[in-house]
Amino acid sequence: MGGTRPMEGQTITMGDSETLSRRVEIGRRLREARRRRGLSQSEVSQTAGITQASLSNYETGKRELPLSTMMNLAAALDVPLGDLMEISDVIILRDSRLADAVRALTESPELLESVINGEPVAVP
Repeated sequence: MGGTRPMEGQTITMGDSETLSRRVEIGRRLREARRRRGLSQSEVSQTAGITQASLSNYETGKRELPLSTMMNLAAALDVPLGDLMEISDVIILRDSRLADAVRALTESPELLESVINGEPVAVP
């Protein structure tokens, strides 16, 4: 497989490698969106309500980015959620509530717009 090496004493399975690849790609998109806006990590993290260290870890793919935080970051960057992740891609979600939220957002542009605009919404 290309490029992903386990750290000493760590085993990476195919699923782990795919998850890491997805995290790195989302982080790359996040960093690019922030830079296009000319914003610092400090500015974006403060607006999104997270620490600068967390944002740095998300941008480098070191930490999994929760959907709720991704939505806050998209709003802080004033970009559509789809710019950070390909909603149309096949996403394997292990948490059924998260899967339901993603499904509701992909099926309702109005709901997604409300979330991106920071409006409170109830996901069925």
